[in-house]
Amino acid sequence: MEYRHIKCHCIVSATSLSHSLRHHQHGSGASGGLSRPTPRDDLDLPSESPLTSDDLYRLSTAVPPTTVTPSPEVPTPPRIIELPVRQHREVHLNCELVAASNASSKLRASSLVWFHDGRPVDAFIVDKNTRSGSGLGHRYMRDFLTGQLRIANARLEDEGVWHCENRDPITGIVISTGKPTRIIVLEPPRSLYLAVDGRRLDPGNLFLPVKEGAELAVSCVVEGGHPPANLAWLLIPHHTPGLNTSGGSHAHSSEAHLATVLRAHHNSTVTCLARHQALTHPLNQSLKLHVQYSPSFAISRVPGFGFPLREGIPVSLKCDVDSNPPASPVWVKDDGAPPVAQSGDGFLNFSAIRREHSGWYKCTSRHLLGEYSSIGYFLNVRYEEGPEVTQDPGPDGDPTSDGHQVEVALGGAVQLQCPAATPGGCWSRVGTGGRLQPVGSGPELTLDRVLYQEAGEYRCVVGQTPPELDQWRTGLDVQLIVTGRPAVYPANKTLTAVTGQRLSLTVEFCANPPASRAVWLTDSRVLRPGDVTDTIIAHNITAGSSEYCHQAVLTLMMVTESDQGEYVFLVRSPRGLAEGTVTLNVTRASSFSVAAARAHHVTAAAAATVLYVLSAWLVATNLI
Repeated sequence: MEYRHIKCHCIVSATSLSHSLRHHQHGSGASGGLSRPTPRDDLDLPSESPLTSDDLYRLSTAVPPTTVTPSPEVPTPPRIIELPVRQHREVHLNCELVAASNASSKLRASSLVWFHDGRPVDAFIVDKNTRSGSGLGHRYMRDFLTGQLRIANARLEDEGVWHCENRDPITGIVISTGKPTRIIVLEPPRSLYLAVDGRRLDPGNLFLPVKEGAELAVSCVVEGGHPPANLAWLLIPHHTPGLNTSGGSHAHSSEAHLATVLRAHHNSTVTCLARHQALTHPLNQSLKLHVQYSPSFAISRVPGFGFPLREGIPVSLKCDVDSNPPASPVWVKDDGAPPVAQSGDGFLNFSAIRREHSGWYKCTSRHLLGEYSSIGYFLNVRYEEGPEVTQDPGPDGDPTSDGHQVEVALGGAVQLQCPAATPGGCWSRVGTGGRLQPVGSGPELTLDRVLYQEAGEYRCVVGQTPPELDQWRTGLDVQLIVTGRPAVYPANKTLTAVTGQRLSLTVEFCANPPASRAVWLTDSRVLRPGDVTDTIIAHNITAGSSEYCHQAVLTLMMVTESDQGEYVFLVRSPRGLAEGTVTLNVTRASSFSVAAARAHHVTAAAAATVLYVLSAWLVATNLI
């Protein structure tokens, strides 16, 4: 007997297996037919081998092969044509069928059906026998021959997807389907309005008051309209920052935000536009921003700044105030009334300016938001002083034991002459500790364009004098007194520093009468001697090169790039004002760290503050 092995990939239970064995034994007779598969075939065992319990377990736990069934191809949905129509207009929908090969192309009233969003439409059928006026009261009418559907007086409920189907009149099976059309019923918006903080704005009042620095949010709401109108915002003229727009609480609204209202937004127009398919021109609603802002000042001068003002020339100062609501400028001088009357338009007119007009001027204004003031402007009037020489001779016109004083104006000239009784004498200047410094080679000493540094005590020194003249030696001194307007002498007019280093700016200033005020001016600060900040020390005034001169030092704790610029030292006395300027140029070091510089500023400033407090205490307690 010959067996043919047929493998069956399946899971066989023990009961099925014993049944298969019995069936195999019954089927192996003399009929000579095809033998049925046995478990031995699945295990690839020799047919003559007996089945064991392990064989049965292997058969019961065998994993069937995975069969992949191809998924049916998903048909591509037909493209839907959109048809916008105005409300209450008539709509015509054509039925364009794609007929099957075994279907008749003839359309019959009983075989064509129109659907709206999947629901059949009961349409009145119109044919050649239909009498005029028939179908009144039916909004949906279908042409019997062409299948065209006519919708009278389109309404919002007619919006949706429409399509036609040709069905077998007996079985109702769909033979062909027409192309779908989506009807969009257009309803124009009725009105548009703006709202702020939920309050509807009056369209007749275009102005919206708002304060400078405030935050503004405006809502634009459309009443009616289908589908919802597209809303857009305009800010005219455009400023930075501009409007930030976002959707509103519903589809018919939008919001515009202005994070910070600036004075530049004053009189700007905010407009909301509503565009819709049913509108020929967009709806619009606008408001105008009425920004309230504090005064800002602009001071001008005739002649212009930089032109030296000499005594006797006409000068005008002008103050312009920009504020909303408007405010009037008021001039003050040294915190008091100006020396001349002010005009209503902010002018101070000096017909012939004088030296006593020098001083600090500023412009003030009283506003709805408070009282405001400009920065101070120093008006410096220059004037010429001729040399003045005052001699205090003795009764006989000769020097006496009471001394001899000569007073000369700054920039003037003076001539000193040794007494006639001391031939061969020469002049020396008496320094610290009585040390003599020769200043001339003869009995006559002429000083031209005198400086404050030349003030002091001068002595006529005689090489060999008769014994009877020894009593005169202490009487040969002359005290030179220099008077005039202040003067400032910077040690260096231009300095170059590297970022990170410590730098000191030194000036010497002189005045007689003595100076009444002295300040340092930087780009952003006014420092008096003795002031200490986190980055700058304005040292106390120290003695200078003569009795009328003093020294002022400004120390930058650690130079940064922002320190570059001009540093001005101003000194004022009853005779006028003088200034000295030091220009600082800064170059960046490759290893400079801004963070380290700031930390050093804080540490150094704290140490300097402690040092100045300790010094002031020692001076107050007379310990130094």
